[in-house]
Amino acid sequence: MTRLEEVIRRNIEPSSKGVILNIFVQPNSQSEGLIIEGNDLVFMTTENDEKGRSNSALIRFLSRNLNIPTSKIDIVYGAREKFKRVLLVDVDEDKAVEMLAKLIMWPGS
Repeated sequence: MTRLEEVIRRNIEPSSKGVILNIFVQPNSQSEGLIIEGNDLVFMTTENDEKGRSNSALIRFLSRNLNIPTSKIDIVYGAREKFKRVLLVDVDEDKAVEMLAKLIMWPGS
């Protein structure tokens, strides 16, 4: 298992409905994307925190890049915080790790 996969697995938990992704959101970034900082997954977005814009950007990003309908993505914790727990419905842990590993901007990935 690569270091990238290890970090992703640390931030994913199985759920009876799918998987829960633990992720930090960094609004007002220069670009949009998913990175790793330390052992955390961080979603950078150009959107700001006002009126849930960064939450919407996160859901759109995951939907578009993981090919999951927005109706199957739900922020189950942290809607008003930078740390979020995001439920990906009907996605298994191994598939989530595989899909996220392709998305993350990381040297060597």
